[in-house]
Amino acid sequence: MWRLAPLWLGLLLWLGLLVFFTVSFVITNLEPWTVALTGAISFWALWLIFFPIIIWLSLRFPLERPKIWLQAVLHLSACLLMVIISQVAYRTFLTLPPPPAEPTQSAQVLARHTSQGMRAPPDILIYLLTLSACVALAHFHRAQVRERRAIELEGHLAQAKLQALRMQINPHFLFNTLNAISTLVHTNPHTADEMISDLSELFRASLESSGDQEIGLARELDLLQRYLAIEQRRFGERLRVEQDVDPEILAAFVPTLILQPIVENAIRHGVEPQAGVGRITIQARREGDQIKLSVSDNGKQSFDPSVLERKRDGVGLSNTRGRLQQLYGNEMSFAVNNGELGGWTVVMKIPFRLARMNKTNS
Repeated sequence: MWRLAPLWLGLLLWLGLLVFFTVSFVITNLEPWTVALTGAISFWALWLIFFPIIIWLSLRFPLERPKIWLQAVLHLSACLLMVIISQVAYRTFLTLPPPPAEPTQSAQVLARHTSQGMRAPPDILIYLLTLSACVALAHFHRAQVRERRAIELEGHLAQAKLQALRMQINPHFLFNTLNAISTLVHTNPHTADEMISDLSELFRASLESSGDQEIGLARELDLLQRYLAIEQRRFGERLRVEQDVDPEILAAFVPTLILQPIVENAIRHGVEPQAGVGRITIQARREGDQIKLSVSDNGKQSFDPSVLERKRDGVGLSNTRGRLQQLYGNEMSFAVNNGELGGWTVVMKIPFRLARMNKTNS
């Protein structure tokens, strides 16, 4: 139904144009309604075809950056083509009677002879008015979509903040950390004290960034490092983490706490079940106008797509995918596959941006 919207809107605009010019013709030239309507139809006949085309072009190419100049050239070309077609058709198919000798003769004939030399200006004017109205409607619609998305994002961000503070992205992490601390208090008080300090720093850093939907990649990696410091003390030599990050994208913005649940999932399913050394690789690269973030582990468990639907095992992955969808819509991608060295590889692609999106009120 929505695909036919330009046709219906074009028909309504064309009918409105006919009514306007018919009434104007009757009032100014004192012609009968039938004569005035016939003249209006003959003058604007091609616009029954032009209107849907202009509406489609305006909605498809609404003069927006970064391609505003290319779109402007496209509209200028389309307008020129329509003016030429209209002029040729008007001169070719609408045969006019000889110009009237007396002023008292048909005002319609006088008007048609006069309008033959004025065909282009009204065509250009109607094109520009239609383009302006459609572009305004398109921007208004996008503004409403962004507003709804911002409201939805507030809910998702509030959920993410709650999960960060309570470690509900996986309570498994907080339980194991406290359990490890309680054990180390008697055997290695110094390490236990350092874990408590690391945990406190992680909570504090999470609170400092809790009002932002996006933070710089450098800040995100700092939050992740605080989390990994705790896990490193838990697993010791059993946990090896490698980071391969392009320094040129450290200033780019990414969703707050987007990496922590993915890395935690890799530790839980890839490192914890095995007795040997667990390896986690974190990569961040720029690919054109996107940032590619990936987390891989060398676990023994193959990826099962159904895990994304099970809340107990897939809350971190499904929540992350949902947040990315709300933030970036079709501009993002989220994929989970089997890694080259075993285990899982989670790949996220988001737009490369140096400007932060809307902030929520904290």
